[in-house]
Amino acid sequence: MVKISYSAILGLKPSKGARSPKLWNKAYNHFHIKCKMVPIDIKEKNFQKKINSLKKDKNFIGGAITIPYKEKILKHLKGNFDRKVKRIGAVNCLIRDKKGNLYGTNTDGEAALINFRKKTLNKNIKNFVILGYGGVGKAVTTYFAEFYKKSNFFVYVRKKNQKNYQNVTFLKWDDFSNKLHNIDALINCTSIGFLNNKSPLNSSQVSKLNKKIIIFDVIYQPRITSLIKLANKNNIKNFNGLEMNLEQAALAFKKTNHVKYNSQKIKKVMR
Repeated sequence: MVKISYSAILGLKPSKGARSPKLWNKAYNHFHIKCKMVPIDIKEKNFQKKINSLKKDKNFIGGAITIPYKEKILKHLKGNFDRKVKRIGAVNCLIRDKKGNLYGTNTDGEAALINFRKKTLNKNIKNFVILGYGGVGKAVTTYFAEFYKKSNFFVYVRKKNQKNYQNVTFLKWDDFSNKLHNIDALINCTSIGFLNNKSPLNSSQVSKLNKKIIIFDVIYQPRITSLIKLANKNNIKNFNGLEMNLEQAALAFKKTNHVKYNSQKIKKVMR
C-alpha cells in the first residue's frame, strides 16, 4: 500500500474544533495536490516522542502548531527556524527545508496585522493594549510593534518576567484597570473565551473603556465570545479572529506545501 503525503495540526486537542484540516483539505482538493491534513492530539507527556517520530516520517510534510505547543516546539527544532521566530519565540507552522528537516516559521503575527489593518484603516493608533503573551501574543506584539513604531504597546501578563523593549512595556495583569481610559486598541491574545463563556475583562472594565476604542479578539470559536458580547453591549467596535485564522491558514498552506499560488487565491478557495 502506497502511503500519501500528509500534513497535520499538532496540539493538545485540535480534533475538538480546529479549522485548519477543513481549510487545507479544501485547498488540496481544489489544486489537485495529493495530500491530506489531519488533526493530531498530543498529550504533553508524549510531545517529545511524537515530534521525534514525525521528524523521521518522510510522509509528514509539516503543518500547524496550536495550543499549548507553539513555544515548546522551539527546543525540538534545535535552532532550525527563521529569524522572525527567533524574535517572536513561538512557532505556529512547520515545513520541510531543503535538507528534509523540520523547520519552524510563524504566520500568526503577519495574519493578525493584515486583518487589523483591513478592519481599521488607521495607522495613527497611539496606545495599544495586548492581553497575554503566549504563542499568539508574542507574534502579535512583534509584528504590531514593528509596524506601528510610533505607537505605545502595553502587554499585560500574569507574571511580569519580561523586559521592556523599544515601544513595548510589560505590565502585571492586576494593573490593567489603571489604563482603562487611555486605550485606542485592545487585542485579546489569551485563550480566555475559547470554546467557553469566559472573558478576560469583566463588565465593569469594559464599560469604562474609551468608546472609540477597537477590540480585536483573536478567538474565533465561538464567533461571538463573551468579550465581544460585552463590547457590543457598550457599543464598542470589535471583530473576532475568524479572518485572521483564514489569513494565517493560507499563508501557512503556501509555506508548508511550497506552492506558488498567492495567498489571496488560496484564501478564496478556503473560504
